[in-house]
Amino acid sequence: MTFTQCRMKRGNTQTTAWIPSEFAKAGKWLRIGKRDGWQVVSCGGTLPAEYVLEHERNYRTQRQASDI
Repeated sequence: MTFTQCRMKRGNTQTTAWIPSEFAKAGKWLRIGKRDGWQVVSCGGTLPAEYVLEHERNYRTQRQASDI
C-alpha cells in the first residue's frame, strides 16, 4: 500500500494530507472521517505506507532539532 500527498479543499479551507493512493485523483470528492465535501485539488509524491505512518509526527520535534 502507498500514500500520496494531496492538496485538498473544502469551501474556503485548504489542507495538505497523505491519503491512500487509490483515492488520490485530482477532482475526486472524498469523505474524511465524518466530514463530506473534500475535493482533491492536486497530487504530489507517493511513498510506502510504512514510511508515511512511521514519520507522520516528525513535525513535533522539528523545532528542537533546528534551534541553535
